[in-house]
Amino acid sequence: MPDAKRKTTSHEPRATSHEPRATSHEPRATSQSYPQKHDSQDKSLTIGSLFAGIGGFDLGFERAGWRTAWQVEINPLNRAVLAHRFPHAARFEDVRAVGAQELCKVDCITAGFPCQDISTCGYNRKDKSAVGLAGKRSGLFFEVVRILREIQPAWVVLENVAALLHSNDCADIQEVIRNLAECGYVGFWRVLDAQYFGSASRRRRIFLVAGLGRYPSIELLADAAPVEAVPSAIAPVEGSRLADAWPGYTLQACNTPARITLGGQLLVAEENGWHSMVERGRMSDDAGLCQGLDAANLAEIFGAGNAVCPHVAEWIARHLSKS
Repeated sequence: MPDAKRKTTSHEPRATSHEPRATSHEPRATSQSYPQKHDSQDKSLTIGSLFAGIGGFDLGFERAGWRTAWQVEINPLNRAVLAHRFPHAARFEDVRAVGAQELCKVDCITAGFPCQDISTCGYNRKDKSAVGLAGKRSGLFFEVVRILREIQPAWVVLENVAALLHSNDCADIQEVIRNLAECGYVGFWRVLDAQYFGSASRRRRIFLVAGLGRYPSIELLADAAPVEAVPSAIAPVEGSRLADAWPGYTLQACNTPARITLGGQLLVAEENGWHSMVERGRMSDDAGLCQGLDAANLAEIFGAGNAVCPHVAEWIARHLSKS
């Protein structure tokens, strides 16, 4: 196998590191979250990051002891974040313009390919021919397939919205699996929710993990601790939980019913709330503060909201280290 000679005991995970609720997945201090420049003789397992965003996959894998070799990201603001946080990695702009000549061989390729044509709140409902992988944006998945054929890493990890499972009457998830199999990759998929890995956000995403000619660790299909069932709109509300203890959806979910759940769990009643809103408005006018989001705030929120949760990426990376 491509990584058969690269296994060393230094990559063995700690006993508790695979627990989704383990404290090791809690966010670290900002000044220590990103490893510094790596030595050229570093023997760490390496990843290449397609559709890197602001580096959610990359951060999670580096927390697990991997090293990011290169990143491909088309958004210039996101690339600036990557350059600051991952100075040791090479960066490229367009996934359609790179291949084996530009990208060095790595142990794993990660790709959270675009979801706009798959997501229920993103695709153009009027143009049925551009839904799912047939869309211009989500169809960039096939660039991932091309790069996999050229570089042939030992592992590949894909991420997308859970709607991929039923996109185009389930034809799209079948297409993804078929393309991976034709490249020689076998593995499995599952939906993981970030709230069970130490994140304060409820974020269900599908992850596909596959190896070149071999299966990943079967532990990726196991739960280390009990998790809640998928909530029902008619299920009873747990009244004993504090209002701010509920995992919530991200701010940018402004055009989807998921912003406020049908059960109303995320609505918070605050005593004298109207007076507080008026007071905040007055202070904003007096101090010249922005009441909403300016362009910089919006760019930051979109970057963070589109990122892969590093806690989940770290959990996957530690299992791949064992494999």
